[in-house]
Order: sequence, then structure tokens, then C-alpha cells
Amino acid sequence: MKIGDFAACTGCSKDTIRYYEKMGLLQPNLVNKQRDYDAEHIELLDTIRKLKQAGFTLQEIKLLFEWLGNLEHNANLKEEEIQYLQQVRALFQQKQAYMVQREKEIQQIQQVLLRADQKMEQLLEKNKQV
Repeated sequence: MKIGDFAACTGCSKDTIRYYEKMGLLQPNLVNKQRDYDAEHIELLDTIRKLKQAGFTLQEIKLLFEWLGNLEHNANLKEEEIQYLQQVRALFQQKQAYMVQREKEIQQIQQVLLRADQKMEQLLEKNKQV
């Protein structure tokens, strides 16, 4: 699909899509010198959005994608690569801890809302009978 259709399908603006391309987050197929997007691109854009909502910056998302794409499990890393990888890992662990904390907070909010809803339901039922 062309960029206009992709934008409409995902709810992202064309400018945002182009910006993600410029950053290297999205890499559309080129057909006759025109961008062409498919279901994989939709899924990738959805992943980018979810990571942003979880508190990741676009630079961190790019870093994550690069590491996932270039990771060789049997590679012998140089000392500076090991240090860099440890820094990246620590960053991702911090983000994961943040998400776990946010999840707990959301669960607490859900409980408050559920109790409020139950009380409102009881009050409405009581007033129906009158």
C-alpha cells in the first residue's frame, strides 16, 4: 500500500511515517521508486507506538531494533562492545521496571474505579426500588 493508505490504516500522519523512515525505524519496500507498505510495517508501527507509550524514546526504540536485528549469539565481543551492551541492557531493564510499576499503578486505579462503580450500582438499584 502507498504512504497515504498506510497513514489512513495506522492513524499516523504521513509526516510521522516519513520521520520514522528518516530515523531508520521504518523501511518501506520500494516499488517503481514509490514507498510500499505491508502488514509487517503495520505491525512494526504498532510496536513503535506501544514502546513509546511504555516510555521509550524514539532513539531507544531505534537502539532496541538495531540490537535485535544485529545480535549474533555466538559473537565474541570486544571490551567496549561489552560495556556498551551492558549499558543498553541496564537501560532496557530500567524501562521494564518502569513498566512493571506502571502496571501496578494501573491495577490500583482499576480497583478504585471498580469499587466506585459497585457503589454507584448499589445506589442506583436502591433508588429504583423507591
